[in-house]
Amino acid sequence: MKKLVKKIIPASVWVSARETYSKLCLNTVPAHLCDTKNLRPAAALSIDHIFSDPAIEQNWEDDHAAIINLYSNEDTMEGVNPGDRRALYYLISQLKPEAVLEIGTHIGASTLHIAMALKRAGKKGVVTSVDIYDVNHPEYGAWKRIGLSDSPRGFAEQLSCLGCIDFRTAPCLDFMHPTDRKYDFIFLDGDHSAQAVYKEVSAALSILAPNGIILLHDYYPDARPLFLDGNIISGPFCALKRIGKENPDVQAIPLGTLPWPTKQGSHKTSLALVGKK
Repeated sequence: MKKLVKKIIPASVWVSARETYSKLCLNTVPAHLCDTKNLRPAAALSIDHIFSDPAIEQNWEDDHAAIINLYSNEDTMEGVNPGDRRALYYLISQLKPEAVLEIGTHIGASTLHIAMALKRAGKKGVVTSVDIYDVNHPEYGAWKRIGLSDSPRGFAEQLSCLGCIDFRTAPCLDFMHPTDRKYDFIFLDGDHSAQAVYKEVSAALSILAPNGIILLHDYYPDARPLFLDGNIISGPFCALKRIGKENPDVQAIPLGTLPWPTKQGSHKTSLALVGKK
């Protein structure tokens, strides 16, 4: 029935209805605690410096040559686009976190870029990648559906970085709430509805290590289009807007434009840091 409705109703109307519903759901969520004591101040990161580091660029070139044989370098493939994957690689390479949490594994493209950067750092860092589905399932994994030659785990073995990855299958909040582990870097790229992101940011702050980093994907500033297709994912923006009202010391910091191509011929990115004012 859902597929039939999508065929009948124009895509723009469907997206607008979905986003309106997401905003209404956000308003029904009780206020969540946002403990910002461990959140890194926004002014403590020099993004331009990180993305222009020649040493990281050389490592990227070497690792990219191996990665591109597994994942397409085109932005038409599902998952995080190639330019954003590169940004993740640079951030991990510069910050050198030991404990990384990724919410939303999907086909594992971002996971492997994080793992390769951790491997380069040589500090025995591990990325725990959590997804509600078994991303490595031999029949039902997303990798199989879109025609990749292997699962995220299989690709990690080929790249000799499986030791840097801990794959977990669980609803993200179920995973985050009971854990007593602290994470230096948390990448939120799971459910993009406003109410889900609102809850996830609160949960992420509760398990953040001192001076930790939270990075959002699909953050569209002012809920306006970033790319030529005109699509908008308003959930992360709406969630952070509410969080900012309830917690004036929290702000979203869009990464804006990257030095390399990202999506649909642009250099724009929907990556955004959550920082403390």
